[in-house]
Amino acid sequence: MSEVDAVFFDFGDTLATLSPSREELFTQAARSIGLQLEFETVRRAYQVVNFHHKYSSVHVSDRNDFYHHYNEQLAEALGISTHLARLQPALAVQFSKNKKWKLFAEVPQVLGRLRAQDLPLALVANWDSNLSDLVGQLGIRQEFSAIVPSQAAGVEKPDPAIFLRAVEALSLSVETDRILYVGNEYRADVIGARSAGLTPVLIDRNGCYNHADCLRFASLLDWLNSIE
Repeated sequence: MSEVDAVFFDFGDTLATLSPSREELFTQAARSIGLQLEFETVRRAYQVVNFHHKYSSVHVSDRNDFYHHYNEQLAEALGISTHLARLQPALAVQFSKNKKWKLFAEVPQVLGRLRAQDLPLALVANWDSNLSDLVGQLGIRQEFSAIVPSQAAGVEKPDPAIFLRAVEALSLSVETDRILYVGNEYRADVIGARSAGLTPVLIDRNGCYNHADCLRFASLLDWLNSIE
């Protein structure tokens, strides 16, 4: 830890997760129109669709229209396209009423231990400009010296520019400072951090990246314990 000068974090599925999960919300919406879908089947459909059609706060101008087409892709992946006309409004109701972000239980302890060592922390995420308000609602806004959402930066991970915005905001240098970037996605977080000169740390809670060529841990707490 004495060799680390700062730690940057991703947000979604690194520090916080949807509760209920998007898979649960989707299966509940499907159940409301008489479709019984397995959680794991829906999870795999999300993985497939998300790889090719991930939401972009920089390039998507109409969020509702994006998710209308996104749900079409999910329905195709699940083989239920003929039910889409009834499923779309059910999904809209489920997500608008029940979508909620919740911190992983370990997050307050991890952030507190890092701040106790006087390490500057930053949040760098592909997110709308409301990110600062959201982390404020979750009670962790004060932990970060800089918050850089992609919508405000005008560029998103894995582009190195978004990482370097946070580096500049904290008056750091990738030439002289060792900065860790902690995230949960290989392309956006590992490749992106490396391209900016940061050291990536992959939090792989579901064991999806068993052969990843980077530091990899099952949880934030496992990572922090290992470097302390």
